[in-house]
Amino acid sequence: MEPLSITASIVGITMAALQSTQFLTKTIDNIRGAPATVTSISTDLQAVQPALQSLARALQDSSLPITLGEQIKHAVENCNIACRAFQTQVEHWTKHSTGDKMFWIVRWKVGLFGLERIKTFREQLGDCKSTLTVALSTATTLTMSRQENVMQEMKDMMLKYHEGVVQQQMTQANTETAEVECSIQQLTARGGELSLVLQDQESEQSRQKVLQELGQQQVAINILKEICEEALSHTVFERTGQKIKGVKATNNSSALAGFINTSREESRIDQDISDVTADNWSIAAAGVIKDMDFKDMRPGGSG
Repeated sequence: MEPLSITASIVGITMAALQSTQFLTKTIDNIRGAPATVTSISTDLQAVQPALQSLARALQDSSLPITLGEQIKHAVENCNIACRAFQTQVEHWTKHSTGDKMFWIVRWKVGLFGLERIKTFREQLGDCKSTLTVALSTATTLTMSRQENVMQEMKDMMLKYHEGVVQQQMTQANTETAEVECSIQQLTARGGELSLVLQDQESEQSRQKVLQELGQQQVAINILKEICEEALSHTVFERTGQKIKGVKATNNSSALAGFINTSREESRIDQDISDVTADNWSIAAAGVIKDMDFKDMRPGGSG
């Protein structure tokens, strides 16, 4: 697909997602007597709307790197799907209400897997917002760093700060991944427990819905991670001329990548380092490395 077609496609999806968030916000705000757990969703919906609007403007101004296009498209699609699914859920909760008053039995049913659905939905909104924020802030940082009137020291400071912000976001995403996996395990176990007692069909359907939405949340987190990895790659390359990706060390092994013990002149060498892995007791090194005794990288410094 041509870049212009990709951009137009993302703009269309972004506007659809924005309309979904606005419609859902209005729906929730119009419910009288809704529990605070439901009404508080409006805050999350309103928080993601400026990010969607900023994304649409950035795409129309061609100020967003097209390399991030696919991840952004999937993030916005996921947001739109989540909003439409939750709109259906809210309508289900309120279908027996009259006079815009939420029936008391519906309030009680919100607690029957309803709280899990609300939590998962709010976290999906947060993941979408974080994804768009990282993409947009990366585009802004790179654009500013390329301006000729900005001093090199200021550029380096700005880029390094952005690296730290993105790395922090990546850490939070990893934590969220572990939490979602734990929730899936617990909910799956609850299904086994519920099967031993009498339960209505609606309860089981709700449990399955939560599991499905947790799977969607995993997708949203993975998209966020991909955006963070791309953002780090672009930012580090802009600052150092290095493109380093997928360097891992497991167990007691070590890994080095980039410029190690090099001079300022050698640090100007462009590097494009990709998947470098060290398993078990092995070591891995890639890049420009000087005056390094690799025996020192082994546990205890032994050969």
